[in-house]
Amino acid sequence: MDRRRYLAALVTAPVVSVAGCSDDAGADTEADTGTVTDTVTPTDTTTATPTDSPTAAATDTSTATATDGAETATDTTATATDTETATPTATATPSLSQTVQVAPGSFRFSPKSFEVAVGATVEWVWEADGHNVVVDSQPAGSDWSGTPGDDLYDEGYTHEHTFQVPGTYEYHCDPHEGLGMVGSFTVVE
Repeated sequence: MDRRRYLAALVTAPVVSVAGCSDDAGADTEADTGTVTDTVTPTDTTTATPTDSPTAAATDTSTATATDGAETATDTTATATDTETATPTATATPSLSQTVQVAPGSFRFSPKSFEVAVGATVEWVWEADGHNVVVDSQPAGSDWSGTPGDDLYDEGYTHEHTFQVPGTYEYHCDPHEGLGMVGSFTVVE
């Protein structure tokens, strides 16, 4: 249905009842005049992405006037508004502890890389025999030395350290570095 028919349908019913509301139904000398104002406000709210909240609103104001049964429909105002509001994106908070599995079923560290907050404790837990943790690089001022000495450790062994210096740390398992048994993590403030 087009807009004019829609408006005519809205206007016709009230105008006919206004025109027929006379004490002297047969008199040709009296004119009934009625003004009908119809406001239609459809609102469509759509979220395009988790960070945008566009809102579209349209306002249509129409005026219809009836004089002696004659109808006139006039479009007076059409307004559309589109507003977008940005929603902040949540940021992950670095953890205050992290457990790393040493050789869980293969020659690797799991997780291979991660992020923790300053003051976090990282614990390496051995799942198999014959591995160690050797520091490759760390920020200046850090006192982490990896596992003690050049020894290899077996299943059930644990090594932990609390990290106070922010930056990137890289390490490996000495006998299995060539097989890709390497890891890294970042300490953030």
